[in-house]
Amino acid sequence: MPPPAQPGNYGAPPHWGGPQQWGPPPKPPTLPTEPREYPAFWRAPGIKAWRPILAIILGAIGFFVISMVVTISAILLSAVITGGSVAEEFLKLTDGIITPTVFLANSVSLGLLIPLTFLLSRLVGQKGGWLSSVVGRVRWGWLMKCFLVSFLAVGAFFVIGTSIEGWSELELSLRPGWWLLLIGVLVVTPFQAAGEEYLVRGVLNRGVASLIPMRTLGAILGAVVSSGVFMLLHGAGDIWLNITYFTMGMLFSYLAWRTGGLEAAVAMHAANNLVALVFLPFQDISDIFNREEGTGDPAVLLQLLLLGVAAFIIVIMARRGNIVRATAPASGAPMVPVSPPVFAEPLGLS
Repeated sequence: MPPPAQPGNYGAPPHWGGPQQWGPPPKPPTLPTEPREYPAFWRAPGIKAWRPILAIILGAIGFFVISMVVTISAILLSAVITGGSVAEEFLKLTDGIITPTVFLANSVSLGLLIPLTFLLSRLVGQKGGWLSSVVGRVRWGWLMKCFLVSFLAVGAFFVIGTSIEGWSELELSLRPGWWLLLIGVLVVTPFQAAGEEYLVRGVLNRGVASLIPMRTLGAILGAVVSSGVFMLLHGAGDIWLNITYFTMGMLFSYLAWRTGGLEAAVAMHAANNLVALVFLPFQDISDIFNREEGTGDPAVLLQLLLLGVAAFIIVIMARRGNIVRATAPASGAPMVPVSPPVFAEPLGLS
């Protein structure tokens, strides 16, 4: 028989009627509880609106700090290598003359954005792996397939364009230290491309899109804002180059949205940069960052067309290969590749 009731218990022991909850209530999850595509993946019950905004601000600050520190280090190293003074190396840079050391340092600084963005993702409330894709990791096999398709498209543009202009226009020749620069380009360029994608398409695009309740509108606004910033960061004064940078930004954003991760965008960006830079060690690179008016031409439209075809093929491959595009990790449901056209109403950020 049950123990006698105690005064103040109103006839029943406190443990009768189920287990009691002690301590503070559990924190809401920082991972989505409803299916979320890549741009809106920071829309989760436990992520307040100020966190994505803070991540964007700190990402911008971190970008400039890393660039400054690495560039200054490169100037010092270049002075040691050439036997000149630091002032001379600094004047070269201010005059727009780029040395191999400074060029590689620029790529290294962009590659360092990857660990920075992982820290920013932690600040928001998710592990860095969720910045790579909606399955919480890099899908390496998928990335390599996207790279192959992208490399063929970029390679086709390079061969066509060079054949029309003439291979002699490349002005190739063996230059001092060419093999060191070639190794540096091959090793560092993929990380440089990935760093740009993780910061611009990862933190910025996702940060903006996650603040918008409407799924499609959020993805579009995130793509437009991040593509505009991507264009401005290249500092081009030529209309054709700006069209290229903005369009490529939109294309990369679209790939991240439709494939559920950054792998396709990183692969296409890396393929484009590798093809563009592979002959760099055999050329004069002193004005490589010259993007003034007149440095571009309508030929970039062919490049964008071929990249668009590659993106179309990649999206088809993603559908046929059942690449996961949206997940709800905090719901406990299995990650499946099915992506319904319209999801449930997104949770609001508070």
